[in-house]
Amino acid sequence: MSSIQLKKYPISCIHDDTKLTGYIEYWSKDYRIVLEQPFRSESNMIHMMYMIPARFTTPLDNDTLGSDVKCIDIVSTCINKMKQIYDKEK
Repeated sequence: MSSIQLKKYPISCIHDDTKLTGYIEYWSKDYRIVLEQPFRSESNMIHMMYMIPARFTTPLDNDTLGSDVKCIDIVSTCINKMKQIYDKEK
């Protein structure tokens, strides 16, 4: 049985005068946010049901699928969730 190869997409922002850096670890149906600086923390994996004709994407994904598959860009959502992780654990 083969395992799914997760992709990584770097994200960063300034929040409350603090630079947050981390990455999104994802594939088409799951993702999580990893905060690396100013401390390390990870979100739970967020999942999309397989039957939904859509996939999670970042700017790394430049391949095209049929018009029946919707691409959901998760970058801005993940930056907001990274801020929430920081606020919760600081």
